[in-house]
Amino acid sequence: MKPILTTAIALVVFGISWAPASAHMAFKKELSKKYTDMKVTCNACHVKGKKKTERNEFGKLLFKNLKEKKLTEGFKSRAGSERKKYEADVMVPEFKKAFEKIKKMKPKDKEQTYEELIKAGQMPEITKKSS
Repeated sequence: MKPILTTAIALVVFGISWAPASAHMAFKKELSKKYTDMKVTCNACHVKGKKKTERNEFGKLLFKNLKEKKLTEGFKSRAGSERKKYEADVMVPEFKKAFEKIKKMKPKDKEQTYEELIKAGQMPEITKKSS
């Protein structure tokens, strides 16, 4: 009985820890769709090697534009097909609106906008795919 209980607890813990990352994979997927010749990593928004709450400048701008929408909470409160529908109907459109604002901005100490940097392959977190 003890191994079954341990396995069940491990699965619950894994499920809980995995959900927050999944909530924002929609954003990564959308950037990948928009820039098909680019490889987008989670570090487009997050600081490599740090907690996912640590964001780089680009991630902070996105978060600033999305935090009042409480998208993560909405995502976590749903399951299965409801979650996928919420992602498609709510999260993706909100992300697109936020990105439309941000892509026109210039990072600190840069002459180009985020979109220009992405297209030129000059953001280390969003790089050109190798041919």
